[in-house]
Amino acid sequence: MTDDKTTLPPVRVEKAFKDRLVTYAASQERDVSWVIRKAIKEYLDRHEEESLGKDPDR
Repeated sequence: MTDDKTTLPPVRVEKAFKDRLVTYAASQERDVSWVIRKAIKEYLDRHEEESLGKDPDR
């Protein structure tokens, strides 16, 4: 079985933002990477749906 996961380029954020992310992840008993993936998925799902509604050929 092959692993279809990959990595993304590093993202620079302010320390306060990273601290918030780490604190939230800990409060959910999740890894920071899980929180980031979930946030990106929700963002893409929402914005892809919006763009599909605007372009009837998609």
